[in-house]
Amino acid sequence: MEFETKSLVIKKFIPEYISIMYETWGTDREVGKYMPGFRVDWDIEGFTDYILRTYKDEYHTRAVIQEKKSNKIIGNISIYQEDSRSKSVNIWLIKDYWNKGYGTEVMKGIMKYLKATPLESLYATCDGRNLGAVRMMEKCEFELIDVIKDYREDIDGNIGDEMLYELEMRKLK
Repeated sequence: MEFETKSLVIKKFIPEYISIMYETWGTDREVGKYMPGFRVDWDIEGFTDYILRTYKDEYHTRAVIQEKKSNKIIGNISIYQEDSRSKSVNIWLIKDYWNKGYGTEVMKGIMKYLKATPLESLYATCDGRNLGAVRMMEKCEFELIDVIKDYREDIDGNIGDEMLYELEMRKLK
């Protein structure tokens, strides 16, 4: 998966990006707060294992997000093939790039990129306490289809609700 948006370049993930990812957000408590399996105490080997667990999976597509202005890698995308008709997406951004519209810009770029495929639905989940992710889903017109109460544990051990969103791709065509 490779494409550009107004401010960003979405580039195919290669393992050489792992060290950059580790240095910029790999142990950042705020970035990883709501990410399942995230730890702030891992070393580069543990972080590499965390990233590569999905990279080598044939059902996952991974990409990095590069800001055009600075050429800096500012985030990561993971898309998982749920079944023949649907995918789920996750986006992570370095906290210096939060609240600038980049998450929404990335998601809209993914939607446009996938519009040309036979995909029927795009799913995304987030912790209900992750207000930035919730706002992004709303701006991208995802529909909240389910709330699983007390399902998500953050890195501090606090429990929150998992929000399940769906975007019917036929609505985009």
